[in-house]
Amino acid sequence: MLRIEFKIGLAGIPAQLFDIEEPVESVEIDNALPVAGDMVFLFLTASFDSEITESRLSNQLSDVKIVDVTRTELNQHMYYLSVMVGLSDASVLSLLTENRAIPHRIVGKNAHLEVVASVQDWTHLKHVATAIEDEHGSLELMGTTQTDRLGFPLGGNKIKQSLSGKLSSEQLEVLETAYQMGYFKVPQEVTAEEIANELDISRSTLSARLRRVEHNFCALLFGPQE
Repeated sequence: MLRIEFKIGLAGIPAQLFDIEEPVESVEIDNALPVAGDMVFLFLTASFDSEITESRLSNQLSDVKIVDVTRTELNQHMYYLSVMVGLSDASVLSLLTENRAIPHRIVGKNAHLEVVASVQDWTHLKHVATAIEDEHGSLELMGTTQTDRLGFPLGGNKIKQSLSGKLSSEQLEVLETAYQMGYFKVPQEVTAEEIANELDISRSTLSARLRRVEHNFCALLFGPQE
């Protein structure tokens, strides 16, 4: 099995969101459910530069039915959106599934859609790429990896929603700051002391909060399912 990463031009609902007045940083398609006719429910995570409301989005997206807008606990400018749109507004997702590729991630940012998917082999990759290029024009293949594991299908972003309900605001702040400053990169770009100074807390407090984050994260992955 091949894990592939590719880029195409913005299309569908991500393109529509990037055209509204409020600046958009990224739009990720988390999941999709078909409904009657050629309509589909899309579940999105969108990051804006400012606060938005359901009414403001509805006014600017006249062809999109906004079902729900919920601000996340992870970031005050990040929202979970539930929308009903035509199947053409999720054409990349449809093309992948129609051609038996497994979508893992579809994100709109930097004037492109960045896609991660799994295909059976190189012949299957060529078939999928041709279908997408016929619909969307040129496709830029960014990478391929041979893998024996299927991995999580589209919708893995729901882990953010699960985590946000299991971590305190202080723990979320520590986790996000550590990530943004490069604490989890290899090699590390900052020390724990530098993060503690940034947050104006003691090193021991930082350590305790990070340990609780790690415990809650492991409990979410390996603990009993609710």
